[in-house]
Amino acid sequence: MPTDEIVTRLEAWAERGRKMHAQCEALHALTGADYGSALLAPVWAVWSAYTVAVSELVGDKSEWLQWYEMECDMGRKPKEVTSTSGKKIKVRTVRQLARVIAY
Repeated sequence: MPTDEIVTRLEAWAERGRKMHAQCEALHALTGADYGSALLAPVWAVWSAYTVAVSELVGDKSEWLQWYEMECDMGRKPKEVTSTSGKKIKVRTVRQLARVIAY
């Protein structure tokens, strides 16, 4: 899949993630339910399945989306990776993430 198409898919995935996190925060404010609560377990199960599906769609065979979400906090904590050619890529945006997946 061309990098631009990967970017389009990742932008949609990231936007849905931002909206979901915002709603979970609102629910937490109302009920005190945190991310590990039984109330939110189904939400996280669906989000996880969606992330796996998008990963498969864009050809992410190394769980880069999960890494970007968990380790990079969706770009708020950029991390650097080394490509197979030895080039260092700092990942803070989904465009940079797409480059990592594509190469």
